[in-house]
Amino acid sequence: MIQLPNSVKAYFHASNEEQLDSFLDAFKEDAYVFDFNREFKGLEAIRDWCKSDILDVHVRFDITDAWEQEGAYIVIASLDGEFDKTNLPDPLLLIHTFKLSEGKIQELHVSLP
Repeated sequence: MIQLPNSVKAYFHASNEEQLDSFLDAFKEDAYVFDFNREFKGLEAIRDWCKSDILDVHVRFDITDAWEQEGAYIVIASLDGEFDKTNLPDPLLLIHTFKLSEGKIQELHVSLP
């Protein structure tokens, strides 16, 4: 597994530790998140997404694989938390594709493998 950039490591660490400010510090001001057909543009929208979809349901990520491809960082992570797991695979794996600018997350795409 590759060494991940600080902003990518901060995304997972801040999520697991439920640290909203540290989570947001990993993103550029005009960042964009695409999470399963939902789009969030800018830090305010990303803050609301983080609170409702990650922090409020106590999501915990465990990175299982990571690599760099064409300037993007792809991370596969299993996740658990206090959310409805009906009809979800076990383990639940998500692909996070990060594009960075000036060391911070400019774009994040979250999808199933």
